[in-house]
Amino acid sequence: MSVSTPVPEILLRTRGLGKRFGPIVAVRALDLELHRGEVLGLLGPNGAGKSTTLGMILGLIAPTAGNVEILGRDVTRDRTAATRAVGAIIEAPAFYPYLSGRANLEAIGLALGGVSRKRIDELLGLVGLADRATSRYRTYSLGMKQRLGIASTLLGDPPIVILDEPGNGLDPAGQREIRELIPLLAAQGRAVLLASHLLHEVEQICDRVAIVRRGELVETGSVRTILGRDSVVEITVADPTRAAAVLGSLEFVDRTEAEGDRVVVHGDLGRAAEMNRALADAGLYASAIVPRSSSLEDVFLELTAPAS
Repeated sequence: MSVSTPVPEILLRTRGLGKRFGPIVAVRALDLELHRGEVLGLLGPNGAGKSTTLGMILGLIAPTAGNVEILGRDVTRDRTAATRAVGAIIEAPAFYPYLSGRANLEAIGLALGGVSRKRIDELLGLVGLADRATSRYRTYSLGMKQRLGIASTLLGDPPIVILDEPGNGLDPAGQREIRELIPLLAAQGRAVLLASHLLHEVEQICDRVAIVRRGELVETGSVRTILGRDSVVEITVADPTRAAAVLGSLEFVDRTEAEGDRVVVHGDLGRAAEMNRALADAGLYASAIVPRSSSLEDVFLELTAPAS
């Protein structure tokens, strides 16, 4: 008996979303879905429309086409109710420098109608600031300030979190802190939309990515699928031409290329052992088998390169 794959719950959706500023089209017919329990990376070069897209999602910019739905509510028609489900950091968060981290969260909590001390302590623990809760904000490192900012977005326990360049300007230690924190938010059942230019970080953090160029969606899918599509296995063998013919006949191999003393195989990296077995059955013996996969940076640069 087959087991059906559960359909992911969509918390945020854009349909045909577009924005025009006079003659300039900033975003065109953008269709996105953000699922509960995932981290979705929104990627694109400068000027690709990422900030405009986030502004429309949050109801700060009125779309000229399409719509945004948050938990089934249209942001244009019901902005307050829809965006109540979202916690967001779009720019560097502003805090009182002479107040402690806890006191800053308490002040924001008051503006939200009151947040319990227990909830604030939970969030300080979640973002790794429990031991610095009483320290003044001005003594925090940049990474700590970013983590406090993330804690502030969670005060109302929103199901959706939007983070715009949370690793910007951080040193490697700070980037690692943010990299470890973001998946925890998704693991708690939230949906996280992450806009970032740190592609190495995105590759490690995100479940799926959406890549935009000149306001249009050019690629979307799981990180694993996108990186795997241009993956190759390089096999060093005495007769690369014959090896290419043997491997090219396998159903899971897309294509092969003989290059010098190697054959380059485009196919499923997970089946390299079967490739080796097929060669051995044909009397060909590999001296080296090296799987190589594309990086997210490789794919990003290919998809966003200016048209020639």
